[in-house]
Amino acid sequence: MSAKRERARIGGADVTVIKAPTAVTGAQEISGARVYDVGQGDAIAILNENGEPILQLDYGGRQDNPFQSRSRAEVDKILPVSTGGLVMLTHWDEDHWSTAPKGDAAKTANWLVPRQVTSPRAVRFATDLAKVRCIPEALVGSVFEYRAQNGDAILWQKIAKSSPSPSIHENCNRTGVAVALLRRSDEAGQTILLPGDAPFDEVPLFAALRSDGMTLTGMVAYHHGSRYPSRKGIRALFHDWRVTPGGSCDVVFSYGATNSYGHPHRGRYETVSPRREVSTPDLRMTKVPYHDILFR
Repeated sequence: MSAKRERARIGGADVTVIKAPTAVTGAQEISGARVYDVGQGDAIAILNENGEPILQLDYGGRQDNPFQSRSRAEVDKILPVSTGGLVMLTHWDEDHWSTAPKGDAAKTANWLVPRQVTSPRAVRFATDLAKVRCIPEALVGSVFEYRAQNGDAILWQKIAKSSPSPSIHENCNRTGVAVALLRRSDEAGQTILLPGDAPFDEVPLFAALRSDGMTLTGMVAYHHGSRYPSRKGIRALFHDWRVTPGGSCDVVFSYGATNSYGHPHRGRYETVSPRREVSTPDLRMTKVPYHDILFR
């Protein structure tokens, strides 16, 4: 049974026109995704042909984050936000936005966020953003595409409607936004899956990409490698889903080394084969600030 807690609905105007940010439309291609080590949380940059960020997906990091004692300018440098870009939020759990108040650049950027019932702290943060637009519930299930000049694309989908009652614990994981990067070709198209905290098998967009014959180049494990709930559907989704030729599928686990949730549970991904597993705590041990998942 869902626990009751203090909840509130994210404010801000609904987005009226879905338009790709100029940093994306001006890119020659999308080379992949950069998964930053932010401790417990997610912060992912979508990269252009020069490895430069053109869209920021989530901007979080709570326990074990590397930003303690850092200046605001240092935070902006570690997690850069591109001019003409966009910060897009998968959902309103704090470990997906909590780095933004530590710097300045993200707070002044354009934000596109799901309309959700969530914590009052998240609602207060949303009111501090100068340029925020909400994805309305009427767009649930629709797939939107931001395309670079060569046809590479960022696809995103609002998964489900949020709870109508602010008094009931809202499961933001399952009502947020899921994202996929896509490179089409005459042979085997490629995709990189970025689900936020949403289980892969609850994202219709991902099932459609598999049906279309897209091959797996990489993914970020959902909910930091969570083992809950039991996800037979995830193992079934990835069973026999072909990996992009020329290498293995990157499976990146973004979590805090001392988290109390038992993350990650690597067995969720045993049907992805061949795969290369990467974890952000391991990156920190080797003093590497991020891992790039790149199209081949």
